[in-house]
Amino acid sequence: MKVQFAKSVEAYVELVEKKLLKKEACNNLILGILERLKQNNEGAYYLGWVEKDKELLFPFMQTAPNNWVLPDLEQFVGEEVIRVAVKQIWDQGMEVPGVIGPEQYATIFAKEWEDITGNQPVVHMQEWIYQLDAVNQVQQDGELVIAQEKDLSLLIRWLQQFGEEAGEKITEKQAEAIARRNINQHSAFLWQVGKHYVSMANRSRTTKNGATINAVFTPDQHKEKGYATSLVAALSQQLLDSGYPFCSLYTDTSNPISNHVYQKIGYYKVGSAIVYSF
Repeated sequence: MKVQFAKSVEAYVELVEKKLLKKEACNNLILGILERLKQNNEGAYYLGWVEKDKELLFPFMQTAPNNWVLPDLEQFVGEEVIRVAVKQIWDQGMEVPGVIGPEQYATIFAKEWEDITGNQPVVHMQEWIYQLDAVNQVQQDGELVIAQEKDLSLLIRWLQQFGEEAGEKITEKQAEAIARRNINQHSAFLWQVGKHYVSMANRSRTTKNGATINAVFTPDQHKEKGYATSLVAALSQQLLDSGYPFCSLYTDTSNPISNHVYQKIGYYKVGSAIVYSF
């Protein structure tokens, strides 16, 4: 077996896309990142794969300083394939702040990294991956609006609160950068009831056939009123109407409320992922 790293994003996409598209919704993270890198490949990134006899076995990647991302494949490739990849990452002196992927792969990765470095992995989050092909009818009291520059301070505040709820600290500087980017890309959406904004969501990365929704947040004073349900249903429908055959999103497996909300809208489980931090 041999580990290689691509220098060209386009060449890497050509190599791995067909294999990843076989479980497109489950691979929305790695496919979405690659789609983004095709548009803007500034910054450090590592596009790796394991091959045997010139046959692609296992792609993996990182946009530094973020977690390594592992794919969900139709057939299990075997523990040794993952170990070979991890050893090459170590040999090349690459940073490993964490890893995200299907549990069967991410756990092997984390154990091998611990064996090599002595750094003990910690489970940061376990997630369900959902897909939606059609939106169920849900009551929608309010209106979906796209966030504008005037909404910047609200998005910054809500993104920080979203991070606190998700266990991901987002500084004000980071929140501002995210909010500005989302506003500029016309991907940030708000749910408006009367004259007030009550919930937010973001159309995140896209793949060949799908769009991912993330950063769904409702402040405490507006919770338990169905606003997030209405928002995600309306945004999902808008994405389907714009030509995407499906939508996808991640949820925390330990949050029964959000999982119930998304299933009510029409989302169904297609996979899972685990996040390890070192």
